[in-house]
Amino acid sequence: MAFTGFRAPALPIPGGMYEQRQQAELIRALRLYFNILDSLTPQQAQSYTANEFIGGSITGSRIDGGIISGFGNGLELPYAMLMSDQNQANAGATSENILSYNQVVISNGVFVEDNTKIRFPYSGQYLVTFSLQVVNKDNVVREFEVWAKNNGTNYPLSNSRIDVPARKSVGVWGHSLPAVSGIFTVQADEYLEIAWWGETTDVSLEYFSTNTNPTRPAIPPVIMTISFVGALPKKFYAPVPDRLSISGAAPTIGITVPPAASTLSIVGSAPTITIA
Repeated sequence: MAFTGFRAPALPIPGGMYEQRQQAELIRALRLYFNILDSLTPQQAQSYTANEFIGGSITGSRIDGGIISGFGNGLELPYAMLMSDQNQANAGATSENILSYNQVVISNGVFVEDNTKIRFPYSGQYLVTFSLQVVNKDNVVREFEVWAKNNGTNYPLSNSRIDVPARKSVGVWGHSLPAVSGIFTVQADEYLEIAWWGETTDVSLEYFSTNTNPTRPAIPPVIMTISFVGALPKKFYAPVPDRLSISGAAPTIGITVPPAASTLSIVGSAPTITIA
């Protein structure tokens, strides 16, 4: 193992004759040097280079490596599994509905706020998968849509549509089980919501209690699983909006238009405006 940034001490230059003082300085320098080598954490070393590390633990805010192998049985990553044991009604054909969860089955580093907002304390890429127990009480096929929202704003291209079968008979409803998954980029303390829409109030999410002959468990209206995929890239760039707007007044305003911006709008006044 080599200590990067660690240097051997400068030893005294021997004289032409034996001197006790010089010999004592030499022994002292060597003693200090070997004491540092024997230390578990040499204070003078800024970094360490080795072909192999065996035993013990490594602690730090950031550990980088080209290859880190192992079974991963000591890793702790954010995850969650959420459910509901309540029917979730449709507010109407022109209304948006938000999935709610009143059962946190397991959770680590991900939590639910107000039964609807899934909070992510840690930035990263998250795999989000959910299935819904959709019911249709009407005697014709009805449409159902479900999509994702980030901090209250719709995720682009996140919507899905299904046709829910008509009821089989009076009191025997039509059912569908849509399943959706996606990888979402999340910044720390943002929240995710899942919204849905039904063509009529006859379309909703239904909870089914336990049943017999044979004994069967209850059916939740929603099952949500969330798992951490990986940290954000070292150079993470947020999506560039298609409109850049600048307002204010100054002696000189210099603007660099992002390559993806198709519209530039400037409001205000300045003697000189430079656009690159």
